[in-house]
Order: sequence, then structure tokens, then C-alpha cells
Amino acid sequence: MSLKQKVSCLIGAVFLAFLLAGCGDQTKDTGAADQEEKKEEEKVIGIIGPMQVEIDILHSHMEVEETTKKGELTFYEGNLEGQPIVLVKSGIGKVNAASAAQMLISDFEADVLINSGVAGGIHPDLGLGDIVISTKTVHHDMDETAKDFKPGQIPYMDTRYFEADKDLVKLAEKGTKGLPDYVDVFKGPIATGDQFIASEEKTDWIYETFDAYVVEMEGAAVGQVAYLNEIPYVVIRSASDDAGEEAAGIQENFVEEAAKNSSHVIEEMLKNL
Repeated sequence: MSLKQKVSCLIGAVFLAFLLAGCGDQTKDTGAADQEEKKEEEKVIGIIGPMQVEIDILHSHMEVEETTKKGELTFYEGNLEGQPIVLVKSGIGKVNAASAAQMLISDFEADVLINSGVAGGIHPDLGLGDIVISTKTVHHDMDETAKDFKPGQIPYMDTRYFEADKDLVKLAEKGTKGLPDYVDVFKGPIATGDQFIASEEKTDWIYETFDAYVVEMEGAAVGQVAYLNEIPYVVIRSASDDAGEEAAGIQENFVEEAAKNSSHVIEEMLKNL
């Protein structure tokens, strides 16, 4: 073989090596892009329940892949109905709920927040066990009316109510299929405060002021965190008492059934995502 032929063969071999390497890189790039696209499609659902009874059913049904303790909170990462979720018991009250919600977003990259649990029914049409899906939430105990702010208005914030995500509300509505026959489903405002309401006078005031269907202690805090982080959220509550004078005793007897109903809705939502 002449020198010219040898040089020609060498150049051809080098060219072929570069070509194959380029194809390999392209395959890697395509595979990485596919994985990134898949990752973007899989939204992480952060689910917050204030009490143990409000997360027990979901925890028992999910496939837990990792358990992480942060301070006093325990986060369960895994899958439920084929969806990636992070489940946490926040504890009762607005600060606990807000802390858990922000951790879900900052530490676990939650794309969506769902707050579930029981509540006191204050709308006259509500019965025990009935489901309320939030259209919006409000802090009923935020009061700067002495400075001419409306009840529930956080001073200098540009909203009084935290609007729930419309798509999540629709999903929650679909998720109510299969509930017991006695359960009615409502959509409407949910009022939140750091108070267990057991007073007909207070109940009447909250209902008349905010047109709320139920009163509870976490929803608007989750809504406010979602609003500040610009991510979608919804609150799902099952009425465990009537927020009247005997509310504590009624809730004790009905809390497990109410928690079962709200958990059912979440699982059905995840099926339809």
C-alpha cells in the first residue's frame, strides 16, 4: 500500500471514529432530554394532614420509598395511585401547616399542595361527613378592622382570599365518586383560624362574614404559602362536627369517618391526574 493510500485510510478511520462518537453523544443527549421531559411531566404532590388520623389511610395505601425527619416533622416520599407524593402530618394550627407547606416546596420540590382533613360544618346545608372542596380560603381570625381593613384581610397584601386552583377543584369533584350515599359534596369558601369553634354565635359570624362552608385551622395557611410560591393548591375537608356548643364531643365520635371520606377524594384525584 502506498503512503498516499495509508494516509487516506488513516483519515477515513479518524473521521469514522468522530462520527461514531458524535452519534453516541447524540444518543446520550436524547436520552437525557427524554428523562428531563419525563421528570417535568411527573409533578410531585405535597399532601398535608394536620392530625395522625387524617394521614393514616393515605400512608397505609402508599408505597413509601423514603422517610425523612426534619425537626419535629416526618415526611413520607413515595407513590400513591401511580403518582409521586410527599405526605406529612403538619400538626394542628396555621403556623404548623405553613411550615410543613413551605418545607414541601423548598426541600421536596412539591409542585402542588393538597390540604386534607376534617372541619366544622357551618353552612346550613351541610351534614356530618359531607365534603367541601375549597374555591378559596380566608383567615377568619385576621382582624385589623380598627385600621379600616376588612375582616380576614392581611394588611397590605393584594388579596383577601387565596383562590384554589380551578383544575384541582375539578379533579376533586371527580374524586368524590364512590363516596357513601349519605355524603353530599359542596364547593365554596373555607375559613381558617387558630381556634376550635364551638359557639353558635361565632359560627354565625364566620358564615355571614365570609360565606364559608366549613371552619378549620390550617387551610388558609396552606393557601397563603401556595400563593406566595405561585403554585396550585386545594383544600378538601369533611365535616366532622357542626362547630356548635357540642362540637368537641361530636368530632370525637365522627372524626375517623370524616377522615376516611376526605382521604377517598384524594386517592381518586391521584388516579385521574
